[in-house]
Amino acid sequence: MSSLRCRNAGGQATVEYIIILPVLLMLVLGSIQFALLYQIKTTLNFAAFVGARQGSLKNASSNSIKDGIAAGMTPLFTFGPDMVSMLKGRAIAMIEVFNPLTMEVVVLSPTAKAADDFGIDDPEDTASPKSKRVIPNDNLTYRPTTVNGNSGLNIQDANLLKIRITYCAKMVVPLANVTIYSIVNGIEGVKNLANEWYAESTATATTPNNCSQLKDRFGSKVNSVTEAASQVGVDLGFLSTALNDISNALAGATVPGLDWGIGGYRIPITAEAVVRMQSPARFAK
Repeated sequence: MSSLRCRNAGGQATVEYIIILPVLLMLVLGSIQFALLYQIKTTLNFAAFVGARQGSLKNASSNSIKDGIAAGMTPLFTFGPDMVSMLKGRAIAMIEVFNPLTMEVVVLSPTAKAADDFGIDDPEDTASPKSKRVIPNDNLTYRPTTVNGNSGLNIQDANLLKIRITYCAKMVVPLANVTIYSIVNGIEGVKNLANEWYAESTATATTPNNCSQLKDRFGSKVNSVTEAASQVGVDLGFLSTALNDISNALAGATVPGLDWGIGGYRIPITAEAVVRMQSPARFAK
């Protein structure tokens, strides 16, 4: 009787272990993925400051801001202590920042309205007539602090460079990346372990964002067009197939020589930075 009781207890423990294992696995993998996302967020905060600082020194130039952001993000992509690894990391950071599918950089201030209010002809512009204007940033202490009704700023505030960057952070931890991506994009998937699960399913994203894969960003729109066309007897099913093929190709694409995949499961992470201009902000007329 005691041996039978031991066998029953062992069998019960095995069943309980099988039931709880997926939950424990998800908790562990999810914790690792969120730790990596926190590292990306911390690095992105620093990169935003570096980008704003470099932009403040170079007339709020968009390329200068992005170059500074790439410099701040280089540690994320440097996987060795040698110079070659650092150069590869810098190259990957440049690709990530200048790629509109993975990075969005918005200059919140100064705006074109501020340039309309306070802008003067750029003294370094050699074109005739001049095509550029700048917001003066000299002797700000002695300039009027009057707020202009058009921009809602005074000239002192118009010399604050504020940027917002949104980076599509790649998630690399298996299972956790698919789960988090699907939750963010509103993809339920099939609740049957024998079938597809979460983002691997054919379900359409209900809350896509700029970091979603192409099939999730535009899938619902293509489906609507396809259904509308079918009502009048036109078969546009090839559009959905083409969208999926292109999306999957991008998701699996890698940069030659750098061993870096530009696709994968990504979610947006945002950071902001404010720096006082150290050179006049330049705008086109």
